[in-house]
Amino acid sequence: MLGIPTVMDRLIQQALLQVMTPIFDPYFSPNSFGFRPGKRAHDAVKQAQAYIQEGYRYVVDMDLEKFFDRVNHDILMARVARKVKDKRVLKLIRGYLNAGVMENGVTKETVEGTPQGGPLSPLLANILLDDLDQELTKRGHCFVRYADDCNIFVKSKRAGERVMNSVIQFVEGKLKLRVNREKSAVDRPWNRKFLGFSFLPNRQATIRLAPKTIERFKEKIREITNRTRPMSISERILKLNQYLILCS
Repeated sequence: MLGIPTVMDRLIQQALLQVMTPIFDPYFSPNSFGFRPGKRAHDAVKQAQAYIQEGYRYVVDMDLEKFFDRVNHDILMARVARKVKDKRVLKLIRGYLNAGVMENGVTKETVEGTPQGGPLSPLLANILLDDLDQELTKRGHCFVRYADDCNIFVKSKRAGERVMNSVIQFVEGKLKLRVNREKSAVDRPWNRKFLGFSFLPNRQATIRLAPKTIERFKEKIREITNRTRPMSISERILKLNQYLILCS
């Protein structure tokens, strides 16, 4: 669900983000790349490539089902309170979590989840999932996480299946999140998609665009260039340029 804050609330959330980021971010795992200063998706893909090159030729691709909609508020606030002691700030954050979302013009209360659309939501997600990062690090796993997209790299399928089962128990038992069994799998990295990319099954694990990403790109280009759409040539070129810049 999208919870787009008002201008005033967005300003306050941004202020909270700027103060809280230096408090939390330095303690996050170096294998966490999502929504962090100085890190981006390409860095996450290159780290995954490095693990494959080192011989970790199987991946535990774990999909958290509707992560942003299922975050337990009590568990999240307990993590925030580890470093934020001001009760006024904690009350304010809790208020944003419970602010609700609009469905067909009607306000719906949010008793769980972090409404997407505000500046604070990505940091809160990283605060909660840092527990998963620390657990994986403690177990000595090679992993890459970008927001709720987590890949764990192992050397055999049997090891991957053991890791999958144990991590599911941790995620669902301690963090009260849900793993989507249908979308999660233990497989070769070149058979899976990570942040829109995949790899070639060679020693270098060459990075490539995932087939689904290429197909979505082609479909969008076909949609923009469709002759049946009434649009001037200058407007069509503008839309093409905007989309290509967005993809680059």
